[in-house]
Amino acid sequence: MNLNELSNDKISIVVAGENVEINAADSVKDTLKRILEEKGIDSFTILVDGEEVTATSDLPETFAEHKIEVQRYVKAG
Repeated sequence: MNLNELSNDKISIVVAGENVEINAADSVKDTLKRILEEKGIDSFTILVDGEEVTATSDLPETFAEHKIEVQRYVKAG
């Protein structure tokens, strides 16, 4: 295996209940920002390995070896 093969590994993350395929080596922050803007989601919760992340500084650099889910946040009432 070479480095190019590693950078092109595709994985799926869940965004608002929908599976989205991305490259494992992509930047988490930049990729999530782009996907959320495309989907028009402006209120959300991010889970990394089952734990809620409340600050972007706590996000991992890449998706590799992490289970990431974005849930749409809807305020009741």
